[in-house]
Amino acid sequence: MATDTTIHTNTDSSSSKPTFVPLDFAGPLPTPTDSVDQAKADLDRAGYAILTGAIPLDQIRQMRQILADEIVRETAIDEAAISGGAFDPDKKNRRLNRLPNRHPLFRDILEHPVVLELTKYILGPTVGNESYLVHSYDANVTRPGSGQQAIHTDASTGIRHQPAPFQARFIWTLDEFEEENGATRIVPGSHLADVDITGATHYESIPAIAPLGSLIIYTDKLLHGAGANISTDRERASLNLGYCMPWHRPMINFPVIVEPKVMQGASVALRQLLGYSETTIGYYERWDGAGSELRELCVSPTMAY
Repeated sequence: MATDTTIHTNTDSSSSKPTFVPLDFAGPLPTPTDSVDQAKADLDRAGYAILTGAIPLDQIRQMRQILADEIVRETAIDEAAISGGAFDPDKKNRRLNRLPNRHPLFRDILEHPVVLELTKYILGPTVGNESYLVHSYDANVTRPGSGQQAIHTDASTGIRHQPAPFQARFIWTLDEFEEENGATRIVPGSHLADVDITGATHYESIPAIAPLGSLIIYTDKLLHGAGANISTDRERASLNLGYCMPWHRPMINFPVIVEPKVMQGASVALRQLLGYSETTIGYYERWDGAGSELRELCVSPTMAY
């Protein structure tokens, strides 16, 4: 793994003005590639990679239309519920959750072989070969005029000097990612640095330019944030998901929010990833408080992929 990137965070305590950290990255920036090996090398060196060709474009376009239809449906019910998130700068973005309930394609993509291979690469082996867990999963549509999200990591703000990634993070691009329409902004090499996540330091960032249907790969240690959509008529949609170790509490308790009927017939791997197991790290705890529908969905935690 490259170690020649240094990001300085010398905040001037005598001034209330945030410290500005210019881009300081040695070597070429990652570009879209169809090679998983190259993506792994880019990930190690720069903290992110852009993989192409993992999903047929007709499937990407189908998911994009489903997402658009679901946003229209949810807007008619309660527009405020999907208008931006807690860390968005305004209410122009559209964020959609409960994706496993909405369409089989949104469930299938969680167990995509490339994503699972890269999760293994990023997080390493589990204690007893238990399955990883889906940490979080949502869709984000940056709309014309939406502002830039603050540059941040996906790690806890209370953790400093985190030695290794706690999450493998992925963005499926359902539109082209360009600077004009709000491509995710990245601070290359920041996954190797002791960064300031208090907000007192502003980092120069670059847009992750990616073709339609790309997979942007990074970890919770990388500084990043959704870009401003400065276009007049172009949206930028993505599916955003993360995976964590089985001992790491996911952001979403999927067995509670996913409708049991949509999991009928789901693969063992998908049920493992969404947390349908009565055993964690070797300890067996019956789901006696759950209904029979949930208990019947439980599977062994031993990794099936």
